[in-house]
Amino acid sequence: MAVDGVMHPMQQAFMENHGLQCGYCTPGMVMAATSLLKENPHPSEEEVRIGLEGNLCRCTGYHNIVKSVLACAAGE
Repeated sequence: MAVDGVMHPMQQAFMENHGLQCGYCTPGMVMAATSLLKENPHPSEEEVRIGLEGNLCRCTGYHNIVKSVLACAAGE
């Protein structure tokens, strides 16, 4: 996703909002979240959680992952 060393906005949002955690789920979460925003550019928190439910996070949960997706959707 990085082009010329510049991260994709979703990668940047995951980094800034501590959505990376251990890294086990990160590739799938970033890809699923990017696809979700292509289909629904302004999802609710519930829609993000439903959109990511197929990916297993082994850490503390999905709070910072959801926060990251919502931040990217908001353009933060």
